[in-house]
Amino acid sequence: MKALTVRSLLTFTALTSLAATQLNAQAREEIVPTQGARDAGVFTLYFENDYFGGQDQHYTNGVKFSWLSGDLSDWGQTGWRQTIIDRLPFVNKPGTQKNFGFAFGQNIYTPQNISLVPPDATDRPYAGWSYLELSFISKTASVMDTLSIQLGMVGRASQADEVQRAVHEWLNDETPLGWDYQLQNELGLNIVYERKWRLFARAFDNAIGFDLIPHAGFSLGNVSTYGNAGFTTRLGFNLPSDFGASLIRGGSLPNSPVDDKDPRVAGLKGGSSWSVFAFGGVDGRAVARDIFLDGNTFRDSPSVDKEYLVGDAFYGLGISKGRWQLTYTEVVRTKEFKAQQRKSYFGSVALSRTF
Repeated sequence: MKALTVRSLLTFTALTSLAATQLNAQAREEIVPTQGARDAGVFTLYFENDYFGGQDQHYTNGVKFSWLSGDLSDWGQTGWRQTIIDRLPFVNKPGTQKNFGFAFGQNIYTPQNISLVPPDATDRPYAGWSYLELSFISKTASVMDTLSIQLGMVGRASQADEVQRAVHEWLNDETPLGWDYQLQNELGLNIVYERKWRLFARAFDNAIGFDLIPHAGFSLGNVSTYGNAGFTTRLGFNLPSDFGASLIRGGSLPNSPVDDKDPRVAGLKGGSSWSVFAFGGVDGRAVARDIFLDGNTFRDSPSVDKEYLVGDAFYGLGISKGRWQLTYTEVVRTKEFKAQQRKSYFGSVALSRTF
């Protein structure tokens, strides 16, 4: 899977774009019920690891547990809480479906050689990030806005060192020896916004579906400050009516159904309850701040010279059956710091259940 190239990604995009042109010519506008989808909440477990890419370095592991509520058009709040939520930007458009999201996650970063003590000063520092994330979502069938607040700890308080040592011992793998040189404890705060557009979203004979999902957003905080943009395109049978698979990052939440044609909802009403689809896409980031490379904000710590432009290319497969959905994504990430010897490869698994 490491053989992913820009040419193959462009070929995939060209084929799906051609399919979109053909499908759009035959598609007809129709009114689709949404009540079942609006009532649906989603729980998702994300797991990312460089083991899937045949490595054990840099961004080495990520785990995220997330929950997304059903529709809360009035946000379900009163008094001062309602006042605060009503003043949030981006997510209070009239007439949109609104959802709360809550997540807990942990990311682990290590240098290429985990047996060196002290670690190579020109390589990525040891670091961990454990956080809570509260998200506010406003969406229609074609546009989704997500505003997320992440609060957590970088450093020893993240418990990333304990987790990696325990996992390596359980797997009888090489013990990472340089965690005593990790970043110092620091309270982390990020505010993340992202908009997604779902374009085309057409089907042929109510079976083969295609969509194109561009996205753009930003993150502001002492952990991550960047602007990003990219797209995902999907092609498959009984394509879910959502905004596509996501990697572990700020604002990444389970994608709940948009309408009742989604197989996770349609199956409850006697319709098709399964879906199989392929997807691919890119995400580019202009990075102003990355604590895992720049080091602690107010204390001396290991650091390296980061790259200011970083990109991901990804592709994968997804399957839905009943209320369950499983996706696997293979990711190639460009170099994130000047002395990095090669690109990073990792895999991402997301298992979700609609309820």
